[in-house]
Amino acid sequence: MEYNFERDIKFVVGDKALRRSVKEINNLGCRRILLLCDEMSDRVGQLKDMLRQFNKEVNVVEKIKRIGDIATVEDCEKSLRAYKASECDSIIVLGKKSAVAVAKAVKIMLKDGISIISNYRKFTVNNISSVRVPLVVVPTNLSSGVEASNFVRIYDVEQNDIFEFNTSFAQTNLIVIDPLMTDTMPPKSIATSGLHALAMAVISLTSEKEANPMGEVYAVTAIKLLTENLKKCILQNKVKSFRFRVLLASILAGYAYWQTPKDIISELSDRISDRYRANYGNIFLILFLNYINLHKWNADFDSDNLINLLGDNGYLVLKDTGSKRDFIADSVNNYYKRLKNYVAYVDNLTDLGVKREDLVDIASSVISMHTDESGEYTFSFIMELLDKSLLSADGENNEDTSDGESDSADGNADKQQELQSQESEK
Repeated sequence: MEYNFERDIKFVVGDKALRRSVKEINNLGCRRILLLCDEMSDRVGQLKDMLRQFNKEVNVVEKIKRIGDIATVEDCEKSLRAYKASECDSIIVLGKKSAVAVAKAVKIMLKDGISIISNYRKFTVNNISSVRVPLVVVPTNLSSGVEASNFVRIYDVEQNDIFEFNTSFAQTNLIVIDPLMTDTMPPKSIATSGLHALAMAVISLTSEKEANPMGEVYAVTAIKLLTENLKKCILQNKVKSFRFRVLLASILAGYAYWQTPKDIISELSDRISDRYRANYGNIFLILFLNYINLHKWNADFDSDNLINLLGDNGYLVLKDTGSKRDFIADSVNNYYKRLKNYVAYVDNLTDLGVKREDLVDIASSVISMHTDESGEYTFSFIMELLDKSLLSADGENNEDTSDGESDSADGNADKQQELQSQESEK
């Protein structure tokens, strides 16, 4: 089996995916493996579950199991030293965004033959290398969709600095999505994860920038999985099959989103998360809901996919069939509103600790990153987006809909019906 280490991502998905992935891991040439895991995934027993499925047929020679909520320079350099000391030839990651970022940073450092990440203050990543370091990622339901991205952010805590990389050498080669790696989560966390995935999928479908053709396929699949399973997962978070489908949607939406050029929402989400140490997914979905009400969508956008997916699932409120902007905004706003019948998720930046007096500084730190020819990403646009996001995301659209009461009644009926089928779903 041949792999292009700069472009190909292979997926192994479904029941017993971990067990089935053993052959793929060996095909990648993983003989001496460094295993990286975040603290939470280790603490809840997911690391032990994964190793049990590998059944000693995957040769893990070194483990680092205490990566925290953010990927730090210290984590990267410690992992690199462990990789070299144990003469590893590949990396497996279990867990969330921080562990994935550390693994990708180690790949980049190995490629460039450096041992301290601060060297990247003096030069950029080399675009040519013969070094190949296979990377396998096993996401958990803490996923933020970055597993398929080439963007890496590493925090230098001592210097109060951030290293950012965007290179094909940070590519994941194999993603293994197994229901065994999902765990029960609070309904609010499930809503955050699912709505973040919906935001990434919609943005990737409506992007005016050149994207990977497979991104559209994955985005459409992600929206379908979310419209069919997110509410069920919130109401019955102990049912593994629902949790697995929401996790899969997050990974697919992340693949679709991160294959397009980085946009203003991810830039702002990074900056706000850095400043306040707030949850990236929460920030992203809050900004997205306000962004869709401000953004002037490309007139050539083909909305058929979203009409079929959102409309057929009862989320469509289209006042003007000729306005694609109204279609997107109304559909997604209605999706968010209906979900609030089942869970109270965070819907404004104020609740995350963001202060109005910091908005100018945040906007200024981002504006230089965008020189969009259309002039859309102006300082005033970013300030308006941030200002609206401080308040409730429902904002001006807070009026009752005609089907509000029926939504609530339907929700109770749905909950009773779903609970009755819980055992069969297990």
